[in-house]
Amino acid sequence: MTEILFTNRTKKRLPQNAKQIVSSCCEQVLASEKFSGDAEISVTFVTNEQIHEINLEFRGIDRETDVLSFPLGEHGEYDKDPATDRYMLGDIVISVEKAKEQAKEYGHSVSREI
Repeated sequence: MTEILFTNRTKKRLPQNAKQIVSSCCEQVLASEKFSGDAEISVTFVTNEQIHEINLEFRGIDRETDVLSFPLGEHGEYDKDPATDRYMLGDIVISVEKAKEQAKEYGHSVSREI
């Protein structure tokens, strides 16, 4: 079983179905990668300003972006959370503002962009 740990740092309501869409995408990726075992993934929804700061701090890139990922483990080896016995796969950070901007730019829904 995969547990998705969601955090909303935007102080605004998330787009409809955002959590369900991300959960479904994570499950599909794990299935396509034939990942077996219990896992946890951290997903944080942020503003453009927040993702800009994270991008600068961790990648040295001084601008906002749509998504950042911070995978844990290498070559299929992952640490387990001792409290849950789940493999810790990493963190995903999504700018909701950027998703809205790009959805408008590309002419599709915010849900699809997320």
